Amino acid sequence: MASDDFDFDRSVEQAWRRFTLRLADVLSMMDETEPLTLLPFDHDGEWYIRFGLETRGRLTARVPLTGRTRLTPAQIGRLTGFGWERSGADCRLTVDQDQCARLAGAAVTVLREIFLVQHPVFLDSDVLAEILQEPAVADTPGIAAEENLSQGPLDDEHLAAAVAEELAQVYGAPPVRDQDGDFAVRVGSTMIFIRIPPDGREVRLFSVLVHDVTGRSRAAEVLNDVNAHARWVRFSLVRDKIMATMSILASPFVPAHLRQAITEMTNVADGVDDLLAASLNGTTTFPAEI
Repeated sequence: MASDDFDFDRSVEQAWRRFTLRLADVLSMMDETEPLTLLPFDHDGEWYIRFGLETRGRLTARVPLTGRTRLTPAQIGRLTGFGWERSGADCRLTVDQDQCARLAGAAVTVLREIFLVQHPVFLDSDVLAEILQEPAVADTPGIAAEENLSQGPLDDEHLAAAVAEELAQVYGAPPVRDQDGDFAVRVGSTMIFIRIPPDGREVRLFSVLVHDVTGRSRAAEVLNDVNAHARWVRFSLVRDKIMATMSILASPFVPAHLRQAITEMTNVADGVDDLLAASLNGTTTFPAEI
């Protein structure tokens, strides 16, 4: 299965651009009755950004410095370096509401550069979550995953609808889908991307396990050894990234096979990404600590 057609960096940048635009739209419509809080997907409470509309149409974003928040002096210094002002128990940035795009961009910079959020899929919000998330599957006539299994999905759109339905059942929420049509699922310290090829004959799973690998020759040797012992998942070096890939046949589409593939990829991601990152001087997608 080819994996070099998946540009992780481009996909991430596109996801952040769309997220910034959606956040700006939400801020432009905000009133004084309810703030908006962005926080980690797992709600660990280590940090959050809260937006609120003050009097005379002024928008303020606040990052708390007390309670469970554990910002280091270096992180606080970077915040103020980005133009945020320290005021009592928080750092804040205030703009006119017609400058909501500026505030959204500043908040995304903090999310990425200080809190090291790798992808918007790692975020949650206390209100308006449906606006801040990627759109789910496009308005495509769906089919139940159990239907027509003997003949398989009719085309890639039907297969995508069946995959989306199964992912929603597994995770309890509509799956995130990026501009390339790939589904994105968080698993521990990385993400799994699920792609439906145009011919609809298979479901491909990709995961970028390690970034910024140094020493391609050494990495190739390590991956050769890993692949010799791997049963279903294959490992490859794409530029400076280590990717794990897996494919399941989709004619017919069997929901249980997708669940098994996700479980296998999850076990791989949680089992070897830290080890590979350490041995090859790389980094995982989602750091264990800020």
